[in-house]
Amino acid sequence: LAAGRHQPSARPPTSAINLVPSTVRAASQRAMLPPRIGASRPATRSWATRTAAAAAATAAALLARVPCADGRLLRHAADVERGLATPHEPSAPKSYAVTRVRTIPHEGTPWTQGLEFADDGNLVETSGDFPFGTGSYVRLVDPDTGMTLRRISDGLERPIFIEGLSAMGGRWYASTYEDHVALEYDSNFNFVKKHPFPWQGWGLTHSPDRKTFLATNSSEYLLTLEPDSFNLLSMKPATCLGHRVPGLNELEMVDDFMGQGPALLGNVIETRVVLVLDPVTAACTGAFHLHGLEPERSDEQQGNHVANGIAYNKQSGTFWVTGKNWDSMFEVSLSEDSTTAFDPRELSLAENEALADGLEGSALDMLERHLLRNADA
Repeated sequence: LAAGRHQPSARPPTSAINLVPSTVRAASQRAMLPPRIGASRPATRSWATRTAAAAAATAAALLARVPCADGRLLRHAADVERGLATPHEPSAPKSYAVTRVRTIPHEGTPWTQGLEFADDGNLVETSGDFPFGTGSYVRLVDPDTGMTLRRISDGLERPIFIEGLSAMGGRWYASTYEDHVALEYDSNFNFVKKHPFPWQGWGLTHSPDRKTFLATNSSEYLLTLEPDSFNLLSMKPATCLGHRVPGLNELEMVDDFMGQGPALLGNVIETRVVLVLDPVTAACTGAFHLHGLEPERSDEQQGNHVANGIAYNKQSGTFWVTGKNWDSMFEVSLSEDSTTAFDPRELSLAENEALADGLEGSALDMLERHLLRNADA
């Protein structure tokens, strides 16, 4: 996906390649793994196959940066792998409890890919072209009633499949799935132009200083991208509880999360878990889950009807959440969760399955069971 756009004219020197940790070098090899269920959008290729391809492309782009950065970009990671440096150990992540405040209709049951608040207080939602033939679009939503105030399809001729959405510098930008373009709109959502976007598009948001974009591409990596060009500036793996976390989907930047400073929120594909990340390190600082809101369906582990879409209301301090083809949108508040945590590594497989089926434990429990199941698959 990205290698052709970022490949340097000369192969990186061997010494530079050796700076890449083996976990990154192995990304291209993972493309040969058998497919695993789950998808950002229905397609013939499985989510795991696309994840492996995205990881390989991201690793290739990272390798392409090494000569330009003289290897400094990766030196610390390599030193950690060789035992010459100690990785920063963040404090233990917290689980947060979700309280429903209000429910409104999810008019038209869109295939939600991005969700934000505009300056005028209305919600902005992007919907991908699914069911196929419905077309991708952006819509403005009245958060009091759920009614669609305006629907925009300019720049979204089929087969373009819109994904994440973010505002920067008075403009709105949206990524696309495999169309390799980003769409730019002005503050009134008049279409401006298309930009090259050399990534598989999943989540998109801005950095805390609003000078760069943060994006995901189905792999475990959080990408920092230049505005306008969307070229790669840096990348880091999203981690939680000692695991790398692939499949972060819709993203939301919160300037001050629970009085703890900036935080990046992301839906985890195939789950109803929302991860809270330090936007600088991509290490998780917490999590919450969206069980008990929209009725659940058996096909959610195949990527259908999944939770997707998080918008923070600065005025009220609450969040709006929804999902792909959900019937409703929910305003929720968060508080620290006192639920007793389980350690899945201390339980039998049967006990873990029972916990998963019963949705017991905290959001972090649910996340770790999900990651352990995927690691064993």
